[in-house]
Amino acid sequence: MKTRTLSIILVIGFIVICATRGIADNFDWPRWRGPNGDGISQETDWNPEALNGGPKILWKKDIGLGHSNVAFKDNRLYTSGGNTLYCLNTETGEMIWQNSLKQFADFYSTPTIDGKYVYTISRKGVLFCVKAKNGTIRWERELVDEFETEEIIWGYCSSPVIEGDLIILNINTAGVGLDKKTGELIWKSTVHTDKINSEGYHATPVLYNFEGKRCALLFSGAGLSSVNVKTGEKLWYYEWFDPSTTNTADPIVTEYRVFISNKSAVLGGVMLDISGEKPTVVWKNKNIKNHFSSSVLVDGHIYGCKAPVERYDKLRCAEWKTGDIVWEREMRGVSLISANGKLIMLNENGILYIAEATPSSYQEISSCDVLEGERKQRQFWTPPVLYRGKIYCRNFHGDLVCIDVSK
Repeated sequence: MKTRTLSIILVIGFIVICATRGIADNFDWPRWRGPNGDGISQETDWNPEALNGGPKILWKKDIGLGHSNVAFKDNRLYTSGGNTLYCLNTETGEMIWQNSLKQFADFYSTPTIDGKYVYTISRKGVLFCVKAKNGTIRWERELVDEFETEEIIWGYCSSPVIEGDLIILNINTAGVGLDKKTGELIWKSTVHTDKINSEGYHATPVLYNFEGKRCALLFSGAGLSSVNVKTGEKLWYYEWFDPSTTNTADPIVTEYRVFISNKSAVLGGVMLDISGEKPTVVWKNKNIKNHFSSSVLVDGHIYGCKAPVERYDKLRCAEWKTGDIVWEREMRGVSLISANGKLIMLNENGILYIAEATPSSYQEISSCDVLEGERKQRQFWTPPVLYRGKIYCRNFHGDLVCIDVSK
């Protein structure tokens, strides 16, 4: 009896440990916009009031020019600046390794971590797979030369997305799929014949399930495509094009609804019903007009920016079902994520805000200047990231700042 009881206790203990590890793994942020690509963190063990009285900065690092965000796995941080891919210790900022992958490569996209490997793409369209442990190159592919993909006027800024054995890239009219182990081409869409349309491709592929199929939303310069991830078959297309601007913000998708937007004075934002063979419009207005920053969806409300027509942007809360504005607040150039019912927002001048994600009103909890008043060039267009009780903020001009917001 005692042996049986001990065995039961050991089994329960093992289950608890595995469950705990599973929860911890949910806090990893292995790619652009987090594990689900929606800008939502599952972390709860952090203090939203931590910015009051100024930031508790744990470390700063100069990582060179760029908009690349940070990705995390097992207390390692991966990011890029200039032509260099970095791996840092999340606690100290200490360099674990760095690799200058190609002269004049320039990386604006965010690295993607998958198991033992990290994937990143340069603005010229060179895709790299490196070992997460030490940065050694496993393989590289020059997409334009090898697979005749199209050259993009502003460069490849979208981030790779891993699905099963495939890497999905938002290029050409409706994406490209490569083997993640070798970089070999599995499927590709045709290139645009109208080069005006190739100014897009800043949005990252968004994955979703539909009628038993794994699908991807690909937001190019001309519009939104849905494809079967496994085969690359295009399921439908919705034109969303204004030659005066680009489609930069990622789509937001729920079961049968997709929201897309850009800063166009003509287009604005649209909610699509994707339950049928072709998408249909549920509502369309100019209330949320994302430019660089993607919106987040929290409890039936969209939080995002109306891009500037005047001098200042407006942070807005709008109803998901109708697109109606619930509240707004002037706030210059904000990028944002959400965690535990809170908005974590960084404006282009490096002011970090934490506020309630609530439709009742704008309710700020704490804020600070992440550069503590330093007289520096500021262009904080990259969203902040929360990882294990720390917020990481990236300045285009090289500053990477780690701020303690633990309880």
